[in-house]
Amino acid sequence: MFKKIILCLPVMFSGFTYASCSVPNSLENMTLINHVESQYSATNPNAGAISKVTYTTDRYLNEFLNKEIGPFTGSYTYKVLDDENGVGIYLGDETKPLNKPSHTVIFKCLTDKYGMAIFTQISGANEPVGRQNTLTYTIM
Repeated sequence: MFKKIILCLPVMFSGFTYASCSVPNSLENMTLINHVESQYSATNPNAGAISKVTYTTDRYLNEFLNKEIGPFTGSYTYKVLDDENGVGIYLGDETKPLNKPSHTVIFKCLTDKYGMAIFTQISGANEPVGRQNTLTYTIM
């Protein structure tokens, strides 16, 4: 019985190494609904937030749906890092209401329309400390 379990382990975990989904090749003309995980960081002012992010060619608009903050706008670049495993990276610079330093979002798909992401805000003039949170995203 033990040998059968050991032989089944590679089959059980093989799904973790290959994604049957993909992140978008571009964010242009897309809208994402993001839900920031509330348990990850109690010090993150956006913990538990739900936001709608709309992308144009190289600009974004982030509107919070359940918090009285924003909207926030800025520029971004995006690229697929690993097509086979469904991983993309977004690099953003906020310009309104404050000129904040860069932030990144690493996307990992679960389906072609849904997945998890890690948001990282770099410290700077308007952000005294860097912060990081996880979120789920849904492509509308």
